[in-house]
Amino acid sequence: MSKLCNGVPDCTDGWDEGPHCREFATNCTLSGCQDNCSVTPLGTACYCKSGYEIGLDGKTCKDFDECSVYGTCSQSCTNTEGSYTCSCVEGYLPQPDNRSCKAKNDPVERNSVLLIASSQNIQATSLSGTTISLLSTTTKQTTAMDFLYAQEQVCWIHVSDSPASTHLKCAKIPNLKSFTDERVINISLSLHHVEQMAIDWLTGNFYFVDDVDDRIFVCDKDGQTCVTLLDQELYNPKGIALDPTMG
Repeated sequence: MSKLCNGVPDCTDGWDEGPHCREFATNCTLSGCQDNCSVTPLGTACYCKSGYEIGLDGKTCKDFDECSVYGTCSQSCTNTEGSYTCSCVEGYLPQPDNRSCKAKNDPVERNSVLLIASSQNIQATSLSGTTISLLSTTTKQTTAMDFLYAQEQVCWIHVSDSPASTHLKCAKIPNLKSFTDERVINISLSLHHVEQMAIDWLTGNFYFVDDVDDRIFVCDKDGQTCVTLLDQELYNPKGIALDPTMG
């Protein structure tokens, strides 16, 4: 709006510098705008500097809450008078654009990798797409998997033909080379229809998503105590994400 009637034609037809600029120019002095005034073909209009917006009276300016706009910051946003500040949660670093965050590589000598489960194995792949290693498994199909970073431990659902032979397995993968200390954790509830799982890295509890029985249930780290968390108004659930820091 600041380019209207500023003496420089920005539109190809010169609309922004038309005769209305002369006709309504004196009206700006009578508009009562708190900040800025612009002349338009429909008359005068008040507008505010960056970080502010026009109030209900159409004249005064008030702080604009940039944090109310989705995507202003990738993580945390704090509104300030006429501006805003982005910040990152623990474990992330702010980026040069002052809006986005990037996970810390801690320890720095451990490169970031992606674990991918298929019907035959679990493989470690670098973020550039190069396969680092194949971690052989005896499972026919892996429908769910999660990784505990600090313990270098991966857990997955070993799916078999029958519910009785479908198990939760966990193993250590030091340096992402191969499985060690592979073991079965006997879960008191059936895992045969579990579509996704997640591990609470604070408590060690396992969260499971059953897309056939339409429920989410949680079991302790030993697998013997399980509780259904949600089974109402849940239709064909496919995924789950945890925030252990929020309890």
